[in-house]
Amino acid sequence: MSSSKVIIRFLNIAVILLCAPIFWMAFNEGGKWIGLTKVPVEVVGTGSMYPSLFWDQSEGGPENFTLAPIAEFRTTPLMYRRFTGITFLGQTYFRRPLAYGDLVTFASATTRNILAQEGKNPHSGFIKRIIGVPGDTIELRDGYVLKNGTPLPEPYINTPRSTYGGSTLPDCRPLQVGPGQYFVLGDNRKVSSDSRFELGLVSDQDISFILPYSEQSSYQSLWRDPSRDQELVGTPTLNTNEFYRYLTNLRPTPKLSQSSARRAQALLTNPKTTYSMEQAILDVGYSNVILGEFITYGHYSAEELYQNLLSQSNTAQQLKNSDYDDIGLAIKTGEVNGCPTQIIVGHLGGYLPATYEASVVESWQKSKDSLISVLASWEKGVEYNQLDQSKLTELLVLLRRRLALAEEVLSVMSRREWLSDTQKAKISADQQDAERINQLANELNQE
Repeated sequence: MSSSKVIIRFLNIAVILLCAPIFWMAFNEGGKWIGLTKVPVEVVGTGSMYPSLFWDQSEGGPENFTLAPIAEFRTTPLMYRRFTGITFLGQTYFRRPLAYGDLVTFASATTRNILAQEGKNPHSGFIKRIIGVPGDTIELRDGYVLKNGTPLPEPYINTPRSTYGGSTLPDCRPLQVGPGQYFVLGDNRKVSSDSRFELGLVSDQDISFILPYSEQSSYQSLWRDPSRDQELVGTPTLNTNEFYRYLTNLRPTPKLSQSSARRAQALLTNPKTTYSMEQAILDVGYSNVILGEFITYGHYSAEELYQNLLSQSNTAQQLKNSDYDDIGLAIKTGEVNGCPTQIIVGHLGGYLPATYEASVVESWQKSKDSLISVLASWEKGVEYNQLDQSKLTELLVLLRRRLALAEEVLSVMSRREWLSDTQKAKISADQQDAERINQLANELNQE
């Protein structure tokens, strides 16, 4: 073999060796784009996918990455890109089918709106688990998911018997999943915004990444054994005294427990009841300056209820509000139109010192000073027989009553107390007294 051929062969081998990594990189990158190779996916709302994904304490979860390392697959899961596929002779290739249990990420106008309302990046999308595929019938009943009439064994959910209906899919109302749509749920059902609520069914075309159920072995050590979940049917799960122990700034108050029970029963009987929190609290004889209420449906342990309330901004603010002093909780279970339902109602009460504008206090003080002067002047009229003494007596009674009211109001204001309903009624009637005083004074002055 000539030396020139040897050199050419050597150069060919060198080119192949040099190009192989490039070809491999190109294939690998291409594999990522057509869904053959997994890629790390940044997701938000991972608390809704606990325990598979990380749930930070700052969002009401039990985990803190500063205290213990968190596995990367729980914060940035590896998933396949949902390639649209290549269609050839009527057959589509490289298009991964979707099935029950798959983790999927998706984005749509609806997700953008929900995330914007929650103050999060509207373009981040959601990650949820597929529960129903086209043709499936899904029903939520007593905390369980029924798929085509059969309860699902769900090892991946955070707690058993924790799936309750929402605005889009209420309890005990079967829903058939239509073509090209999917019913999705978060694994941490009690804090997940999913197909039960505003999100609704997810369109096939909105799904961007997928992790098949068969490839979720890395998460299975975090899951539960669901074999005894059905034993929980109809059993209570919340201990109110244990729940109260989480609220160190609030004291349990029997009357608020009674008002909560009245309100819960009314809501259980009629979700659109006109029986208000204020009326229930009034009926049990409790009164305070500021009042609050929280309502939730479902079965919770004390810790779950506490975490659920903290994960929602409105109730978190209520429980952390130092203005509240008292709390009462009530749980009511029953059936509405044959559907098992449990409602939890909490009532809060607190006191704030009253504050009054300086001009208001000054006005009452001037009124008091004026009444003292006027009263002293008319009291001398008792000595004048030419005056109508019956009118004078009435005038003096009214003046003394107005003076007593002014002194009472000023005393309440100086102690930074709130005016009672009785005192407010007296103030409303005071204007009539003032008008009658003017009338009597004019008549007596003409005599």
